[in-house]
Amino acid sequence: MNNPVSNANRVLSIDVFRGIIIFTMVFVNELAGVADIPQWMKHLPADVDGMTFVDLVFPAFLFIVGMSIPFAIQARANKGDSALEIFKHIALRSFGLMVIGVFMVNAESGYDAAAMSISMPLWTLLMFICVLLIWSNYPKTLSPAISLGAKLIGVAGLLMLWWLYQGPDNTGMTTQWWGILGLIGWAYLLAGSLFLITRQFASPATQFFTLAVTSLGLIVLFFVLDKNKADLADVPVLETLAGFNGNHTHAAIVLAGVILSQLFYLPNFATSKLKNYSIFTGVVCALAFASWQVSPISKIWATPSWALFSVFFCCLIFGAVYWLVDVKQQRRWTAFFEPSATNPLLVYILPYIVLSLCGIFGFYLRPEFFNAGVPGIIWSLLFACVIMGIGALLTRMGLRVKL
Repeated sequence: MNNPVSNANRVLSIDVFRGIIIFTMVFVNELAGVADIPQWMKHLPADVDGMTFVDLVFPAFLFIVGMSIPFAIQARANKGDSALEIFKHIALRSFGLMVIGVFMVNAESGYDAAAMSISMPLWTLLMFICVLLIWSNYPKTLSPAISLGAKLIGVAGLLMLWWLYQGPDNTGMTTQWWGILGLIGWAYLLAGSLFLITRQFASPATQFFTLAVTSLGLIVLFFVLDKNKADLADVPVLETLAGFNGNHTHAAIVLAGVILSQLFYLPNFATSKLKNYSIFTGVVCALAFASWQVSPISKIWATPSWALFSVFFCCLIFGAVYWLVDVKQQRRWTAFFEPSATNPLLVYILPYIVLSLCGIFGFYLRPEFFNAGVPGIIWSLLFACVIMGIGALLTRMGLRVKL
């Protein structure tokens, strides 16, 4: 079933929202190494019932992935791709995110530096070079043989780095956890596939209802499995599902983003956009407070209340962005977020590339004065701005990374 959401190639409100999220992600990642900052600027421990704005960054990225899914799938459908071809694209993108996520996790911990044949900073830099070789958008004027060759070199490089990796007791790389990108990959695979299925067989109204029920069902599923995981040893299927940890709630957050995108941009809902947005946001808010009575708020545990409150706050933030950008037409300020909006993966990995270069040359990037307190906060903000600037420069030079 054809389900167009927009004729535009890009939607500025969604781009700005994505750009804000990426900028904030770079800021909080740098801020994580700063001491003596307020608790509300840190991740809360897993066993603390609550969340800070830092705990909202990851689910906000999941949410914006969901908001982009209808446009991405429609764009491929407009090119003539079949449902199977679109699913293959979703699966490949998900796999790419998982691969990068696992490599990044192993670059951060789990290695035996003394047993490595090359230094970890060099290993990390080579890993990101391979990522760029594989997933960069090459100019159409470039020979297909050259672009394919570059991608194959990248693949061979990752395999070589996997072989060179040394963990404790002569172990290799492991999925300690999937990393932020890997978790996004799993959630995108599940949510994108579900949306693709409903898109083929349901009317817009039925599709909306199905996605809403599925999203809520995934949250409930995780809650039930988590509460009863000790009793699931004799039920292999349920035990496997329980082993996915928070992936159910992560996928639910992505689906919530899909729903909000449909409410704003599907022509069928255009005449009652504000009403539908208000109802959806209000219902999510009510469910969040209701779930809080039986489930603590915890990002680390990916609890239902954390997921629902995250969706609620994302709805509020996107509503504000939409009002400012599309209703009030205040758009000049959005240029700052353009590189992270249109080239988010590059901007996300740039700090890691910079830090690996510093490690190779034995240079500590952040001066000691900025290691704590307000100076550290200012440094982190400036660092994020510089990364945005480098991202903008590289984007203008033609370097784009897209799975």
